[in-house]
Amino acid sequence: MSEDAGGPLSPAELDTFLAEPLLLRLACVRPDGWPYIVPLWFAWSDRRFYVVGRERAAWIPYLRHEPRVGLLIDEAAQPHRRVQMTATATILEGPIPRARGSQRWQELNQLLVARYMADAAGRAYAELTAERPRYLVELRPVQISSWRGGAWHPRYYVADPGGPPPTAVVRSAPT
Repeated sequence: MSEDAGGPLSPAELDTFLAEPLLLRLACVRPDGWPYIVPLWFAWSDRRFYVVGRERAAWIPYLRHEPRVGLLIDEAAQPHRRVQMTATATILEGPIPRARGSQRWQELNQLLVARYMADAAGRAYAELTAERPRYLVELRPVQISSWRGGAWHPRYYVADPGGPPPTAVVRSAPT
């Protein structure tokens, strides 16, 4: 596939893309049935996403009520890569200060600090808020679709491109 051709991200491209300091937009469902979307920092590790919520974050109770969620990670600049997925959310730990979390939480925290708070102001913020209680949440993909950008897929301009639209790679989540 040429560089300017659209198509799904390969597994290596997916990992590279998800290592960038982008925002994950988490869509969950409020108990009244309305959607709620929140932008979050994330870590992609072992084919799962990890996010951290503050002790009083509005969305944490929503996950307890309905663990099925949607995720979007995209970039504004070209080539406009994106990853969309459905996932199940599990609260792994919390509310506890990050510093008192499990070894896994410590590893993920180091990754998040390095990715999103690498400058002096970010490190100061991390230190200032280290003792504030938070939740560690795992988002386990059920379906993943991705797009590397480039030209439109033929389904958008060919009357019958033949077969189902292969605009994204959809994989079952690993168990």
